[in-house]
Amino acid sequence: MSRSAKAMLAAAAVPLIIAGCSSGIGTAQHARAAIRIGRCPGRALVLHPGTYVSPMTGEHAVMYALTNRGPAACTLEGYPRVVLTDVTGAVLPFRYAKGGGAYVTSARPVTVVLAHGASAYVLVAKYRCDRGIEHNATTIRLTLPTTHDAFAGREAVGISGSMGLSYCRGGQHDPGQLVAVSPVEPTQQATTSLR
Repeated sequence: MSRSAKAMLAAAAVPLIIAGCSSGIGTAQHARAAIRIGRCPGRALVLHPGTYVSPMTGEHAVMYALTNRGPAACTLEGYPRVVLTDVTGAVLPFRYAKGGGAYVTSARPVTVVLAHGASAYVLVAKYRCDRGIEHNATTIRLTLPTTHDAFAGREAVGISGSMGLSYCRGGQHDPGQLVAVSPVEPTQQATTSLR
């Protein structure tokens, strides 16, 4: 390689090395800044349906999104408390698990930083009703700790009948009475164990 080619290659490499170093510094500064960001205020969050989850392996799942409508970035972390109710508003006596099952991740919760307009995700799943449906879940209430208060969002389950989050015949210990809930995750893919 000629001396002028080596000089041009070196001149081109220096800005790339500097950019790489400065982006590393920026990432470290961003990580420190994320530590200072507080929990999302409940009034800043909006609950709405996520994308459709195709049923498989006997599991039925519904994805939910929590969107930050507040003016500033904030954080969410942990498992939401979930309550499923029927059309009359009666609470269905499901058992709830933090993660697990055929769909829901068993990964530990992470701190999710939500910029204004960004969303975090929660996956709720349960096994099908092999003995039939006793009650259809029509509404989900999702509660999370937030600054000064708790966020309590309500949303239609969106899917009823055999494909939904129905309460099964067969008593409290029927496999279809256990609902697995993911932690709040930064992406829809992170909520699931299917990869």
